[in-house]
Amino acid sequence: MEGEQPAGTLEDLLSFSQFQKHCKNYGYGGTIQEMRRKEFSRLAEVTYLDHIGTTLFPESLLQAFVADLSENVYGNPHSGNLSSRLTHDTIEHVRYRILQHFNTSSEDYTVIFTSGSTAALKLVAENFPWTSKSSRNSGSCFGYLTDNHTSVVGMRGIMKMFNVSSIPVTPEDLIESEAQTVKPHNDGTFHLFCYPALSNFSGTKYPLSWIKKIQTGKMLPARLPGNWAVLLDAASFVSTSPLDLAVYQPDLVNVSFYKIFGFPTGLGALIVSNHIGNLLKKTYFGGGTAAAYLSKEDFYVPKDSISDRFEDGTVSFLDIIALKHGFDVLQKLTGGMENIRNHTHALATYTYSVLSALHYTNGQPVICIYGDTEVRTCDLQGPIINFNVLDETGSVIGYTQVDKLASLCNIHFRTGCFCNAGACQKHLGISNAQVKSNLQAGHICGDEMDLIDGRPTGSVRISFGFMSTFEDVKVFLNFIVDTFIKKSFQGPLQIVDSEKFSRITLSQSESIGVGGKSPGKTGVTKNQLFSSLPIIENTCLCKGRATMATNNQPITLSRIYLYPIKSCAAFQVSQWPVAEQGLLFDRNWMIVNENGVCLSQKQEPRLCLIQPSIDMIRNTMIIQATGTPPIEVSLNECNSTAGICHNKVCGDREGTDPADDLHGDQMTRRFRANLVIDSKIPFQEEEWNELFIGCLHFKVSGKCTRCQIICINQTTGEKKKEIFQTLSSNREGKVTFGMYLLNSSCSSYPSLLTVGSEIYYTTAETKED
Repeated sequence: MEGEQPAGTLEDLLSFSQFQKHCKNYGYGGTIQEMRRKEFSRLAEVTYLDHIGTTLFPESLLQAFVADLSENVYGNPHSGNLSSRLTHDTIEHVRYRILQHFNTSSEDYTVIFTSGSTAALKLVAENFPWTSKSSRNSGSCFGYLTDNHTSVVGMRGIMKMFNVSSIPVTPEDLIESEAQTVKPHNDGTFHLFCYPALSNFSGTKYPLSWIKKIQTGKMLPARLPGNWAVLLDAASFVSTSPLDLAVYQPDLVNVSFYKIFGFPTGLGALIVSNHIGNLLKKTYFGGGTAAAYLSKEDFYVPKDSISDRFEDGTVSFLDIIALKHGFDVLQKLTGGMENIRNHTHALATYTYSVLSALHYTNGQPVICIYGDTEVRTCDLQGPIINFNVLDETGSVIGYTQVDKLASLCNIHFRTGCFCNAGACQKHLGISNAQVKSNLQAGHICGDEMDLIDGRPTGSVRISFGFMSTFEDVKVFLNFIVDTFIKKSFQGPLQIVDSEKFSRITLSQSESIGVGGKSPGKTGVTKNQLFSSLPIIENTCLCKGRATMATNNQPITLSRIYLYPIKSCAAFQVSQWPVAEQGLLFDRNWMIVNENGVCLSQKQEPRLCLIQPSIDMIRNTMIIQATGTPPIEVSLNECNSTAGICHNKVCGDREGTDPADDLHGDQMTRRFRANLVIDSKIPFQEEEWNELFIGCLHFKVSGKCTRCQIICINQTTGEKKKEIFQTLSSNREGKVTFGMYLLNSSCSSYPSLLTVGSEIYYTTAETKED
């Protein structure tokens, strides 16, 4: 099925029989379903497709590890007692297992444990035998493939400290050098070239045969006298493919173990050939690395062992012990890395073929795949598919929107540039100038600015792991088909009442966690609640410039909602105090889980059924939920005893939740507005710069970008993705609705906001006048 598109109807394409017809190496001889049932029951309805980010650990790995720790006493390996000796010997056994896994031995390679793959790269950068540039010598060179992870590119920062040149090399330039190269003379200088065995962006597998060609001068990253050593970034590659160090012999290899086993995290290794290991120049020395040293004199002699020299301090010995069980369990479940490679390759190839076959009725492709080849053999391509979704006109649908829609189906993948700016620029056609321009426009790595001037800033990546199944693939493909091809809503967006609404979320940056208690319901607000508040009438001098009427119709504040507990039900009031940071008590509390992590409707949709209300006279918050007795909490007690939860409220521009239809109060509640404004012109608020409501002055700070919460019915907690889709298709691909307001009133005292108040506003034109 290499590069071939399966024929037949859409139903045929998504059938297991069609999959089996072309994919013979799937499922480890029919054991995959039993593996998923026994080892990964926690996945339940989750479709996990981010295995290059991290794969998932099997239950039996944890069970074996915990049993090991329960039965044995492991001491600090630097001590000499029996428990410490057990630790030392177990660590050495794990080193042996790692070398065995990569088909080599301690005669040729040494394993140096690090805190991760990035730490291994940093160790190389700081200790490689660099020669600084001088008047007599051109010095060492650090070359790196442009399709490298950030952690490799970041090594060039250390090169500046050593006065060493850094050279980015494209794959095309490196291949071309093979035909032109003439072996330069050797002057004893060492250069280093780093390339990934697997591109974490596109899944391209770069030839391991390059290793020897670069070492022997048959391929030259740069024409310089000296010896070229090769650092192979294998962190992504070894998660699903075998690496044979007896056949391919790089000088240095970095790996990350959670990408192979899913556990433990924060543990990696530098596998270094012994001839290079003895040349590494150590400067800092930590505990356990010295054969002898003096504290009052600059005297230090390192230990003979390469690993002892470079493992500063006490290694993470319990995590290292966990690796033994990782190797045991992975072998038992899959039969080895060759089987994992074949299994994941079958899934990725099938998915690629179906995605390539999907077209709209007008002939436009649904998916734009970013890759270096359409021939997807397991030697050329890893189990990664990188793509963007297109609409019927061929325009890119932003990856943030695709991600939010996928989350409604419990599909997990990764979006952005994946810490690989070089590959991202190449495949998406982003110039250096555009990167800088995008930064000036406010776009940074990891944010949700997926489109700038209609051009994508990143993409969507799915990747498969050893426990991935055909069912995972089918859920994902059905999501693409149902969401982007079989659209439930056709034609323009029809919003009846909601066209009149402008919402603004006024929230604080930190919230107070209320243990694990369930919050509550709207209550009746009485005018006399506010009789004791020191209400100050602020007269804004600029109010005279503002506009009040639209087509001779006044604009009024029609509803006020506050949300005492984030992601819980709204508390509707007829009037309410506004303090410096927004509505008093709005989003002051959060629900947290047993680990102190704040929850939202994104994870727990039924939070909307918890109904909090504020009784200002009694100074209490009442929390109600069906089937549970009301909880009454003193506001003073809340503020004095609850712990601070350092999570941003609406840090991701959380908007509202969608409804079964696009009409009336149900729609308003899905968008979780604080203020609803009655106007006769749809989206009029998007032209406003500032707003005056009674004595209050607000500045308009920007459009509210909506997330998948708008797809949750706030009465039932049920999800439907159509609202999100429809809003996006009618808002030029951006799911925005409503505006953010900042309170700019002069007084430090709370001022009263009242339903029915007339609205004045200014626009850009008003300000210029």
